[in-house]
Amino acid sequence: MLRIAQILVPVDFSSNSLLAVRHAAILARKFRSEVTLLHVNEIAVLHALTGPLGYGISSPETVREEFLAHRRKELDAFGASDLSGVTVTRQVSCGDAARNIVERGRKADLILMPTHGYGPVRRLLLGSITAKVLHDSDRAVWTCRPESEAAHDPSSIRHVMCAVNLWRKNHEIVHWAADFARQYDARLTLVHAILPAPPEMPERYAFTWHGEARWGADEALHALVRELQVPAEVMVIEGDAPVALAAATKEHSADLLVIGRSHATNMIGRLGSHSYGIICHAPCPVVSL
Repeated sequence: MLRIAQILVPVDFSSNSLLAVRHAAILARKFRSEVTLLHVNEIAVLHALTGPLGYGISSPETVREEFLAHRRKELDAFGASDLSGVTVTRQVSCGDAARNIVERGRKADLILMPTHGYGPVRRLLLGSITAKVLHDSDRAVWTCRPESEAAHDPSSIRHVMCAVNLWRKNHEIVHWAADFARQYDARLTLVHAILPAPPEMPERYAFTWHGEARWGADEALHALVRELQVPAEVMVIEGDAPVALAAATKEHSADLLVIGRSHATNMIGRLGSHSYGIICHAPCPVVSL
């Protein structure tokens, strides 16, 4: 059974953060999770001293504590009605936001963040902090896009899609998706995107190449289903993975897309270009592992 005991939600007091809090509250009630709201203030708290201390001038330390106390009060009220009945811990800190989130996220089973703001350009970009967290964290990260809130409320998930890369181990990803779908009694579909035939390939060979690629992917997906013994449908799509997966999730009314991030431990980090593109293009929430 899938265990999501701790959910971490970074908060910057924006409407996008409020969406993340709402998603976290719904998931917390479903999985009986505890939620931690974390606000990280990245701007140094400065105070211009115009006279010696003791003449009505506060020390920088005092100003900092007063500022953080104000932020704690804001955090106490933020999303309070949405979190009714949920066990919540609220934390305020200073420093690099992404680093703080990754560090505190080590104790969480899920980090939940919005992807970006509104608009056609921002829709294809991840927020810098979200991108850094996806790049550095080894936790499961749930990203939700603001404009999809009404259509993809996690209280009623009926179809989970899981993107499978056939050239690496997918056991953890598929098991997570299957366990999550089971909690909602939802359909599960394993999907793999094959690239179209290379443009330089003669047309008389392209049809055969395409058929063999599709057949091979279909066989590999069915073999994975049998090996892991998960109740899943399989789907092979064609095209660049981010665009093709976005189209498939929309066409087949997927409520959640589960993907893998890179397991690299070198300086490249965990957020590969395909993962970045998939998260940006997806019309529904994405969980990346």
